[in-house]
Amino acid sequence: MARWRPRAVTGERVADGYVRVAGVVHVHSTFSDGGGAPPEIVAAAQRAGLGFLALTDHNNLDAKAVEGYSRGLLVMVGCELSTTAGHILALGIPDPAYRFSGDARDGLDDVRDLGGAAFAAHPTSPRDDLRWSGRDLPGPWGMEILNGDSEWRRTSWGRLARLGGLYLLNPKYALLSGLSPPRDALRYWDEALARRDVPGIVGADAHSRVPITKRWSLRFPSYESLFALARNHLLLTRPLTGNAAQDSAAVVDALRRGRSYVGLDALASADGFSFVAEGAGRRFTMGETAPLGAELTLRAAGPMPPGTRLTLFRDGRPFAESASPLSVPAPGPGVYRVEAHVPGWDVPWVMTNPIYLFPDAARDERAARAAWPKGPVAPTVAAVLDDFEGRSAFSPEFDASSSVEAPFLDPTGGADGRGAARMRFRLGIPGPEHPHTWCALVNRQRRDLTGRNGLTFKVRADGVFRLWVQVWDENPASAEDGAEWWFASVRTSPSWRRVTVPFDDLRSINPRSDGRLDLAKVTALVFNLDRGAVAPGTSGSIWIDDLGLY
Repeated sequence: MARWRPRAVTGERVADGYVRVAGVVHVHSTFSDGGGAPPEIVAAAQRAGLGFLALTDHNNLDAKAVEGYSRGLLVMVGCELSTTAGHILALGIPDPAYRFSGDARDGLDDVRDLGGAAFAAHPTSPRDDLRWSGRDLPGPWGMEILNGDSEWRRTSWGRLARLGGLYLLNPKYALLSGLSPPRDALRYWDEALARRDVPGIVGADAHSRVPITKRWSLRFPSYESLFALARNHLLLTRPLTGNAAQDSAAVVDALRRGRSYVGLDALASADGFSFVAEGAGRRFTMGETAPLGAELTLRAAGPMPPGTRLTLFRDGRPFAESASPLSVPAPGPGVYRVEAHVPGWDVPWVMTNPIYLFPDAARDERAARAAWPKGPVAPTVAAVLDDFEGRSAFSPEFDASSSVEAPFLDPTGGADGRGAARMRFRLGIPGPEHPHTWCALVNRQRRDLTGRNGLTFKVRADGVFRLWVQVWDENPASAEDGAEWWFASVRTSPSWRRVTVPFDDLRSINPRSDGRLDLAKVTALVFNLDRGAVAPGTSGSIWIDDLGLY
């Protein structure tokens, strides 16, 4: 075992017109629950020979200072969002001024609005709270088809102890031995692929930290060994240029399109694998849709370990199998992907993204399923609660370290040039005497909203923020003065837009929740900013107009 080395590969590289770049995504640092600081991780990625690295700490982009090129390594900083449906890996986004709301649909919308690519992290995790439950959420998000954290969680303590001993002898062999075929994730992926294009990636989920006690943890396994285990191999139309902004966009675009494949490089170098559909002078590769009607041949080839078997899947089912190279005439419409298996190992050495073969109508239908839906049609306002013309039942409230400017009514700031509420705020910095900071507009009138479906209002701001919209109802068990707070998050923009907040979309995180919003016993309506919505120290102005019910 100590002498074991990755398998040698034989065979010619395929001249398919693409430049290959390999890298790792889903890596945690000391900015969340990782064991190493970003500079340590970057150095480990350089030693591992990566082309790109994506740091993705939980719910923050605080590692942005290391973003860019470092001794030939492209370093990108994304984020892993914790949401109501599981975790979302967000790549290729700037650090926003607002905080992510925790709602899965909001998270996907934010990543889209920020120009990034979203992937469901560890979608079939053994842990219920980490498993992805957002199968029906909109948008063109992809998913991890292999995740390092999920693999460790499936392993028994006895096997982990054995692997720990093997790790001292041979890290690559030990980590490979800890992997099992990702059948659940591949089945989940194939089910999603039946409806729309879904790019698949491998997420290292690298922490280099195993907690032993609350204060002490073991730095295991190393970042460098994890970076050698499995990689995303991208197919680019040109080499990386050395311009960090341009190259980061190219890497994210390839991941978003699924123009890539997953390779277990600790088992054998996978950087020469090729899977294409060719015919009539045209070539299509992974992540692309080929037109139905063209006589195409599906080919998989490249340098491989001796004895490697290639399996072509059509719509999630094995369709053809051969040694390298594989060459099969495309029999008709379908989702085609390839797995490569090396003798002696159950886990696939290579898993490709699909090539899609569909007629135009089916292609357009799949694209529509992956598109972000248009906004809901503005409902008819059944009752106006506040038009903010000259007077209002709302009033500003804030903690001692924060402020909301008075008067808060702006006589000409509305969408129609008339009155609106203006929350010109400065959110304070939390401290020992005021750990909770907030700025809010609050209406404490008791109401019976039975029969109403939700709130509607117009909003704009001088920046992009997230604003909590809250409806409080009676709950004697609640620690918050007998009121339970039901809330949703709304993202602002510099332009006026009408927002609809259905009561059914409101949620509560009160540990003493009674389980439902009682519309007959509403005690307050609140527009709130706190450190869960924007960063402490943030200042700005938000205008609200024409609050009503529908």
